[in-house]
Amino acid sequence: MKHRDREGGEAAFCRHYEAVYRERWPALMSALRGEADSVAYDAGGAEAYRLDSASVFAARALVLPAAGELLDACAAPGGKSVVIASRMGADLRLIANELSSERRRRLVDALNRSLSPSVRARVVVSGEDAAAMCRRNVERFGAILLDAPCSSERHVLADPAALAAWTEARPRQLAQRQWALLSSAFLMLKPGGCLVYATCSINPAENDGIIARLDAKHGGRLRFDAPECEEGERTAYGVLVLPDRSGGAGPMYVCRVFKTEADAGA
Repeated sequence: MKHRDREGGEAAFCRHYEAVYRERWPALMSALRGEADSVAYDAGGAEAYRLDSASVFAARALVLPAAGELLDACAAPGGKSVVIASRMGADLRLIANELSSERRRRLVDALNRSLSPSVRARVVVSGEDAAAMCRRNVERFGAILLDAPCSSERHVLADPAALAAWTEARPRQLAQRQWALLSSAFLMLKPGGCLVYATCSINPAENDGIIARLDAKHGGRLRFDAPECEEGERTAYGVLVLPDRSGGAGPMYVCRVFKTEADAGA
């Protein structure tokens, strides 16, 4: 395994995903290298925000409470935060969190340009490590979107340097970070609240594989409810939108789960 981890580049990348998608892989790879299906999302601000239509689906999958606080745990570049904020009632406030200072600047700019002043006033930008936020925010948020850092294969295929540097170790490293983020998000979610875990990866280990760990650890407090998506494909825990069968949208994996009350005596 260690020897394979050192093998990289386009050939290794294609071998890895051909093993997953088999005869579908050539068409999927071609679609990943093609034009994305983007839309201009009008949230009432000075400018509409252009983003992948599958990203709109992911943000809309989040079920919002009537009042309280929401969290977009890894919010940059901002499109999903814009969609969530545009759906908020007057008694909701969104914490749009982004650890990277450079990406956080892009997030702030997107919010300022895309949201009306009245909605923007109810969005707070923070710069914490979302994997550590749970230490002082236990069961604080009524709904959480975790759009986790991922392999982002569409971007890898578009970047020769990233493709040349790819190895099989990369998805495993990302999965460790994803699990830390998801574990923290679950602890921060209020009982009865909705958590949406999303990635733009086509790698099952970063999608259902991460959710399976959550199910194994907290299965007694989880209620899964896959959102409806005409162009999406059902997986064991969620929905996967792939560009070869969605007119170019995606990739986007979306899992929606609700946190139930703790068992008596737990």
